[in-house]
Amino acid sequence: MKIRGVFPILICAILVAGASPAVAVDASPSATPLRADQLAAIHAHYDPIFASDTARFLAVGAKMKNDTAAMPAFKTIYKDFVQTRDTILANLADPTSDLDSVRAYAEEEAGEFGDTLILLEKQAAKEKMISCVKGKVVKKVYGTAPKCPAGYKKK
Repeated sequence: MKIRGVFPILICAILVAGASPAVAVDASPSATPLRADQLAAIHAHYDPIFASDTARFLAVGAKMKNDTAAMPAFKTIYKDFVQTRDTILANLADPTSDLDSVRAYAEEEAGEFGDTLILLEKQAAKEKMISCVKGKVVKKVYGTAPKCPAGYKKK
């Protein structure tokens, strides 16, 4: 009977004495890229896209500068583009921001502005200029369907 009581205690003592302490294994560095590497990848991917979009916006703005009807909408869209780009850059500079969220936001906005630019470029391509004459005065009228002002005739 005493052997039955000693036997479980002996087993527990062997297990406790032979057990090694738990050791945490470091995650391999290649499994999770460093923040600096993620930032470099995001900049490498999205900076050329936004630079190209900026150039396209400026080209469209130059074509639409004389269209008084379309210019306010263009300015609003361009202002939104600049603010969005500034927001993305600020979040990338913030060491506490979630880079996956910033990447998703940049991807979404790049797609939206790309689509908007296509529409603006189509509208700018439809822009026409006509010359209107009244005596010796010549007025140039711009727009998608330009019309001479009252009293002027198309040249």
